[in-house]
Amino acid sequence: MTETWVRTMDLPAKDRFDYWYHLATLGWGEITVEVPDTTDFRSVGRLVDLGGMLMTTEELQPVHVDRSAAQVRRSDPERWHLTLLTEGNSRFEQDGRQAELSAGDLLIYHSSAPFRCTVTSSKTEFLQFPRELNPTGLESLVSMPFSGHAGIGALVAGCLRELAALPGERQEEASRLTAVTLDLLGVLSARVRGARTAPEATPSALITAVRAFIRANLADPALDPAAIAAAHHISVRYLHRLFQQEGQTVAGWIRDRRLEHCRRDLANPALRDRPVHAVARHWGFADSAHFSRTFRSAFGLPPGEYRKLVQSGAQSP
Repeated sequence: MTETWVRTMDLPAKDRFDYWYHLATLGWGEITVEVPDTTDFRSVGRLVDLGGMLMTTEELQPVHVDRSAAQVRRSDPERWHLTLLTEGNSRFEQDGRQAELSAGDLLIYHSSAPFRCTVTSSKTEFLQFPRELNPTGLESLVSMPFSGHAGIGALVAGCLRELAALPGERQEEASRLTAVTLDLLGVLSARVRGARTAPEATPSALITAVRAFIRANLADPALDPAAIAAAHHISVRYLHRLFQQEGQTVAGWIRDRRLEHCRRDLANPALRDRPVHAVARHWGFADSAHFSRTFRSAFGLPPGEYRKLVQSGAQSP
């Protein structure tokens, strides 16, 4: 987990709105924002990167946000947004549905269709996750507010509050909570649709939680299927089955993530003085010779030659 605090008031007044807008577009895509005064824009937020998901707590001044069909076509991060409004009021519209929210209400929407949103000075806790993680029938909940005070909504709100409060080092707990949250959304959508049975636990939610855990622990050379399965309270056999359904292997997925991080570090001029073996060790490759063979097999060159080739190209006029 990577924790970042954002306080626009720490920036020069002229830069505050632009900085917030850049962060907002990472989850929403291109948007049009109306505020009374862009020179004194106020937002305080804590962002926790969960490896493919993002948990945010934000205190925000009044804004109006509009995302048009043309803006969707130009940029779409393909994200779901699950929001718990903890203070203030807001109005939201998407897919022909209009929602009025007050403190304690939950809302789900996505970046792949136009929307409009108006908020008063407010505080929210929200989870962003890829649209490919699609609990059954989630579209039935779009722009349909539900209470976070009772029933399934209270459980969802509780998970969001726990995620928002977790210290940055509690990756295992965060992985479990995000998986539970998505499963609860599946149960809620089944109720809204009048389905007779609740959906099964979402394998895609679990494998996303597993991948987030792996990303957070790549530097640990002891990271293996047994450790990963134990952290998620599943069997090693079931862990392998999850990856097989994706056409992958656990070891292969770990190796590819480590190699990609090593490749990026070797191409980074700021890290040119870091020895190749130190780069490899930093990302969990304990055996330098094995790393060199694996890197060459993946990228066609030994790591040292790759670094020289890429960095000489980057430094040439």
